[in-house]
Amino acid sequence: MSDAFAVFGALVALSAPIVAGPVGFVEPEHAIVLGQSERAGASASAPAFYAGGEEMGRLGTDNPTVTFQDLPETFIQALIAVEDTQFKQHMGVDPVGLTRAATGIATGRFAGGGSTLSQQLAKNVITGARQTLDRKIEEAYSAVVTETLADKEEILESYANAVFFGRRSQGAARAAQNWFDKEWDQLSLSEYAFLAGVLQAPSALDPLRNRERAVARRDHVLGRMEQVGFITAEEAAAAMAEPLEVSPGPRPVRSSIAIPDADFWALSEARRFIVGENLADLAERGGYVSTIRRNAQFMVQEVLAEQLMRLNGQVAQEPLGFVPEEALAANNQTRIWRAAREAVSFMPEGAWRVVVHGDELLIEDRPALGDVPEIANRPNWLRPRGVYVLTADGELMGRPNVQGAAVVIDTATNETIASVGGFATWASQFDRTRAMRQPGSSIKTFVWLAALEYGYNPEGYISDEPLTFRDGDGWWTPRNYGRETLGLVPFFTAFERSLNVVAVRIADFVGMDRIRPFLEDSQLYSFGEPRLSNLSTSIGAVETTPAAMAMAMSLLDPRTSDLASRSALEELESMMSGVVVRGTAAGAFANGPSGVVGKTGTSQNHRDTWFVGRTGDLAFAIWIGRDDDLRLPNLDGRRPTGGGFVAPLAAKIVTELRAMGLSEAELNPPLFPPKPIIPIQPVQPIEPEPDPRYSAGRDNRPFSVR
Repeated sequence: MSDAFAVFGALVALSAPIVAGPVGFVEPEHAIVLGQSERAGASASAPAFYAGGEEMGRLGTDNPTVTFQDLPETFIQALIAVEDTQFKQHMGVDPVGLTRAATGIATGRFAGGGSTLSQQLAKNVITGARQTLDRKIEEAYSAVVTETLADKEEILESYANAVFFGRRSQGAARAAQNWFDKEWDQLSLSEYAFLAGVLQAPSALDPLRNRERAVARRDHVLGRMEQVGFITAEEAAAAMAEPLEVSPGPRPVRSSIAIPDADFWALSEARRFIVGENLADLAERGGYVSTIRRNAQFMVQEVLAEQLMRLNGQVAQEPLGFVPEEALAANNQTRIWRAAREAVSFMPEGAWRVVVHGDELLIEDRPALGDVPEIANRPNWLRPRGVYVLTADGELMGRPNVQGAAVVIDTATNETIASVGGFATWASQFDRTRAMRQPGSSIKTFVWLAALEYGYNPEGYISDEPLTFRDGDGWWTPRNYGRETLGLVPFFTAFERSLNVVAVRIADFVGMDRIRPFLEDSQLYSFGEPRLSNLSTSIGAVETTPAAMAMAMSLLDPRTSDLASRSALEELESMMSGVVVRGTAAGAFANGPSGVVGKTGTSQNHRDTWFVGRTGDLAFAIWIGRDDDLRLPNLDGRRPTGGGFVAPLAAKIVTELRAMGLSEAELNPPLFPPKPIIPIQPVQPIEPEPDPRYSAGRDNRPFSVR
């Protein structure tokens, strides 16, 4: 049998460049890395630096790893028995399994299994799990090359460090502790069999979720060990009779102080540029250098967080986790605080964990921090058994619901100089610069640009009288903010006042098929997005991200952009200037800074608020909304709008960037200043009524029906 495996393996290795020709040549360098077992696991990391050279943190993880000698022989036997009984004989591939998998993929009937441990290692470290023929070829080729570079012990060591055992166990180092609260050399035959079997589906095979399935999988592994001859029938029967008892949950990661929010988001941005990088190689080259400027990053973080803190004071905050009721009933301190630490792995500096137990607040004993601060007040949103944080200032905090994002781009290079995805990263690590949110009226920037490109007169009039459209079996009547109706409005004034009815009228007349390219070419949406055909897209119904919006703003410079004709871009810049000087953002910029153009945005039901824009050398997008997608609260008696909530932040950020010397080129005065005011021509409002005799057109009829 071993000779057959050797011959087949050699054929794979020799023919792989030929076979892989249609799908791309498989580079052997990737496989070489697998032979270096200490680098094949998930323990690599590399330093990352700001553009000025300051270190922001490390990319990757420094998980502990095991050596082959750390792994008990019984576990190795269980692993080989259930995953790859011919492991010691083959050269990386199982001919029968590989042929079956390739045939299944080719016929569209892919079935898992059949991969050797060497192939599984390649899948975990290099190729991923996509179900394609080229992946299977690359996986097999890498496995064969690995077998020629590393011995069997190195491959097993690499495999143990690369696979996920569940319960936060990336690699074998913490698996025994997290599943059984024991060290590897303290486990029983039953427990070794379970850990070898749980790799198939770590979450689904947790005995606390599905005991019957977990026991069946363990017994299957024991049966395979008996068939192969690793254990006797008596040993298998005894192990099967042993109760499968696992610990209540994984050991929590050692609690530590969360890194500053600004550094966290800078690292999040950096990770997008190192996909596919070998972190060990990156570390050897000195690490990753970002385009983000540290002083800009920390300033943007501070400005955004200040507003978010104020808004979160108006709404309920979510518990960070819950403590099991039985743990509280039994006053089991170990389980109570294990659950609390699992809920809050990273802590704000000088903070305590708090558990709500009826009328009592249990506070974690942290003597190193000194005396517990006096609690300023007990919010009404605390929930029984909930885990919260008590700050050094005596404030009780949960997971903030109101969040925000801000991205600033250098338009000369299209490089990001600040990227902030929220605040309180100890509570939530979701980067909202990539969150899909409704852009509201900020999308009108591109609707008006399309209209200008297709011949609309920027100083002409357009009707703001209501329209009604057929929407499925019903009717849709778009409304302006405040339900105002102005009559005949100058085209540029409609943009400055952000009139929804006019936006939909433009979209209906120009046609969404002609507006779509502006939305796609600006990288706001993927090509072919079907929802862009809907008229509601013109008032921001289709979600995009703050990062995409910032980049789109950078493409609007009349001096450099090819998104539209220069004349259309110049007219648009004049209108965006009008928004800041006398439109929906005028209040925020009343005291400066000058030389900014932009557009506000507020989505339906006040769930998202935006300000997007640019200066002479910067483009930016700022968003504030709620993670639970509910309505934002009022602030200082003001309803949530982009002009009131976000535009003031943009004004402050631009002012601070100029003080830092990071923004010098003002549009001051704007290259194309606002047009002189033209009076609106009011008409008698007419409430729309569906009437099939009318259709949209140039005649400014009071309503149209589709």
